[in-house]
Amino acid sequence: MAVTGRDDAREDASTPEDGLPLDDSQQFDDPSPIDDVAEPREHEPTAAERSVEAEAEASGDIASDVALTDREAAANDAAETSRRAARRDIARWSLRALAGVAAAALGVGAVLGANALPPTARVQAEAPTTHVQPASPLQSRVCAGPALRVGSSDGQDALAIASLAEPSVAVGSLGGQIDRSSLVVESQQGVVGSAAISQRGEASTLSATQSLTLPGGEARGFAASECAETSLDQWLVGGSTRTGRQSVLTIANAALVSASVDVTVFGADGPVEAVGSSGISVRPGTEVVLDLAALAPGVADAVVRVTSVGAPVAAHLQQTTTRGLEPGGFDIVDPVQALTGAVLPGVEIPAPTGVGTQPDFDDAVPVLRLLSVDGGPVRLAFRSEDGSTIESEGQLQPGLVTDFPLDEIPPGTTTIRVDADGPVVAGARAVASSAEGVDFDWISGGQPRSGASSIAVPGGLPALLHVASASEADQEITVGGVPVLLPAGGVHEQAVAEGAVEVTGDDIVVAVTYRDASRVGGFTASPQGPTAQGVTVVH
Repeated sequence: MAVTGRDDAREDASTPEDGLPLDDSQQFDDPSPIDDVAEPREHEPTAAERSVEAEAEASGDIASDVALTDREAAANDAAETSRRAARRDIARWSLRALAGVAAAALGVGAVLGANALPPTARVQAEAPTTHVQPASPLQSRVCAGPALRVGSSDGQDALAIASLAEPSVAVGSLGGQIDRSSLVVESQQGVVGSAAISQRGEASTLSATQSLTLPGGEARGFAASECAETSLDQWLVGGSTRTGRQSVLTIANAALVSASVDVTVFGADGPVEAVGSSGISVRPGTEVVLDLAALAPGVADAVVRVTSVGAPVAAHLQQTTTRGLEPGGFDIVDPVQALTGAVLPGVEIPAPTGVGTQPDFDDAVPVLRLLSVDGGPVRLAFRSEDGSTIESEGQLQPGLVTDFPLDEIPPGTTTIRVDADGPVVAGARAVASSAEGVDFDWISGGQPRSGASSIAVPGGLPALLHVASASEADQEITVGGVPVLLPAGGVHEQAVAEGAVEVTGDDIVVAVTYRDASRVGGFTASPQGPTAQGVTVVH
């Protein structure tokens, strides 16, 4: 009975409806049913079929040859199996393709349906926002501070810092709240640093300047300088570290976070390799004082680049000259930006006196100092008071400081225009000399400004205002409320009193100079940089 049960089970599993047994060749990997409704296709004989037919033709009638008949039947069965498998694959891929087309049509319909909705049926949500005003002031300036000496007078302490004269600060503003604070000189007790001036609630340009006088003794001279906007990258054109010249670099940080500062000194031979000139830490609310000779000794014609990360800083360079035991002048160099052009108003060219021919007085003559960042052609124009112009051009080497003598420029007040194909920085040295003494001033290259500005004018010596046009058209400017016709490329000059003077115009460069027989000073007013604006916070 057990055997009978196994035979019955085998018959149920392996016998189709027609009663014919199935062998292994008729089993398929895919057991799914096939709807064999496709139209019959013309059969291409296989190699086995062609072989059987060839043998039949050679051996005789296929109906009378049993072996030949069996081979023919086997070949027919194999061909039918191949055709059924092909039809199953076609049916499977057709169903998959139809499913893909249906899904794509559904996606396209969803997108078109969403776009076809009327605006009133759509739901739009806007994220809530808050406009946050900056906590820092809209504008701020940092002054150069007192005249400083690095090293004790007896030479015993090379790191000692002493204040030689305190400045007088003037502020020019068209409105807003003015605040003032003082920075602290790092690692120096009792030495007051630079003044920080801030203006809130007013978008017009804030102007702050200072002046100081050194009567004699250790140093003699007059200096006026602009309190500068803080910056991450700035240049100081002027200074020297040759024998008898001390250049003191001040780096002030009026921000609320620390700054890391790199200092690069350039000379006639290019940048000077220096130890300790990178990664200088300047804490918030402090000022770092460096003797430039400690970084780059023996550089007669210096240009200094100051870059910072973490916080913007304000840098100034103080130069004191001593020839033997005689003081030879004092000045403060203001920072500038490296751009493709600069205008230097109010450069005084004195009549020849022969002072520059004396030993160690070769730097007591007017010069134009240039440095090109990338090198290339430079074009110069010298416009005199009578409107006559002398033009010159040359080629600058990248990173090399070049001093151009101005002995061929006619005596008088000259406006110098510098134009280059790449970034360039420029400064001009003016000199005053008499039996009472010698003094010098580095005039920084300025950039055009437009609109109304209140220019701060510190006291000390009689002041002269210079307004140079960088426009190609004539215009009417106002100085102290008085209209003045300014020709294209022309210059307007007039005396101004201590305090502040309001100037209005388009594409103008403004400077203030001071001079008597043996003292000289001045500054070029820089245009306002971008003010701190509020930000919109999306919640």
